[in-house]
Amino acid sequence: METLKKILADEDTVDLTPMIDVTFLLLIYFMVTTMLKQPEAELSIQLPGKPQSSDLKPMEMCKVKIGDEGEVYLNGSEIEDGTDFEMPDLVGNLKQQKGMRDQLISSGAKTKAEAELKVQIDSSGIAEHQAAISVLNACSEAGVNKVTFGF
Repeated sequence: METLKKILADEDTVDLTPMIDVTFLLLIYFMVTTMLKQPEAELSIQLPGKPQSSDLKPMEMCKVKIGDEGEVYLNGSEIEDGTDFEMPDLVGNLKQQKGMRDQLISSGAKTKAEAELKVQIDSSGIAEHQAAISVLNACSEAGVNKVTFGF
């Protein structure tokens, strides 16, 4: 009986020293290996600046307007297949414009910044979103990389 009382009276203790040591080692490891602030030299940000030449005059951008019923106008003239999802006439017109501008760039008559084809899409407030998506798809198919939305 005495042995049982002696066994029950003994309290087990856990030595926390090794656990604290490991915790501090992990804390130091993560503090050393973690970079809290990325050096500014490694950031890939292109800051706005003044153009290299002051006589840089970019060509006019193509304006695509989407009407209330989904009809599409390119630079004021209506595209016949404006309600078609694939819009082959718009693709053809944009490819023709891009080809002419690419010729100007390759001949050296204009720089890429001046003659690159840019498209501005103005959509009616009540036009279906599918019309804008179709215009974006047509721009992509024609190889136009610079597209913006207007108000």
